[in-house]
Amino acid sequence: MFDWTGKNVVYAGSFTGIGWQMVMQLMQKKIKMIGIMHRLENVEMMKKLQAENPAVKVVFMQMNLMDKVSIEQAMLKMGQMMGHIDVLINGEDVLLDKDVETTMGMNLTGMIMMTMMAMPYMDKTQMGMGGMVINLSSVYGLEPAPTFAVYAAAKHGVLGFTRSMGDKIIYQKTGVMFMAMCPGLTNTEMMANLRDNVTWHHSESMVEAIESAKRQMPEEAALQMIKAMEMMKNGSMWIVNMGQLKEVMPTMHWQM
Repeated sequence: MFDWTGKNVVYAGSFTGIGWQMVMQLMQKKIKMIGIMHRLENVEMMKKLQAENPAVKVVFMQMNLMDKVSIEQAMLKMGQMMGHIDVLINGEDVLLDKDVETTMGMNLTGMIMMTMMAMPYMDKTQMGMGGMVINLSSVYGLEPAPTFAVYAAAKHGVLGFTRSMGDKIIYQKTGVMFMAMCPGLTNTEMMANLRDNVTWHHSESMVEAIESAKRQMPEEAALQMIKAMEMMKNGSMWIVNMGQLKEVMPTMHWQM
């Protein structure tokens, strides 16, 4: 069972959705400090977060996930402020299939750069003490999504990166474990204008089924994800659907 006492947590993501709900719930733990990294600060939400637990130090660091230099500078400041990072939550989730660069950048390449720049503050052979990286994928990272092909490509990429970094040899050296979360349909802002964000016009007819499907609440998804984190299973992938948690057991198709 993971011990949250005195831990430094970094969250890269917006002030809504599953990722933000995870942050709100982590404020009930005995963590030391939580750093929020995003392009724009939401002062009201930061106040609300701090009010959840005045004993936890809450800081905001401006960062553009589409800009490598911005990530580098923000992570340097955050790392220096914290000394070391115990938990990194890559919680950004963007569905804009017609904008390929943003969809890939926010969901995948930005997450990879964020992780690699946080590693010196986590890796026990450098400035870190080991820890845990949580990457937000999707059920569309496990299955095809003809409606949102670009989003699916990015989320498949998240799983490829997470599983590769979650290798036991890397873990033995760094002490950093990696886990991926694959939420099912969730009642978030991202679900609001699905029709505008499909891959192309041939996808439009498939939106209705997604719009009418049952969804979970972000709060219940976040609760299950924290449960999965506390199991500390390196390289694991978890489906979080309708408030239920299930580990994904991958099939091996090829071996060197």
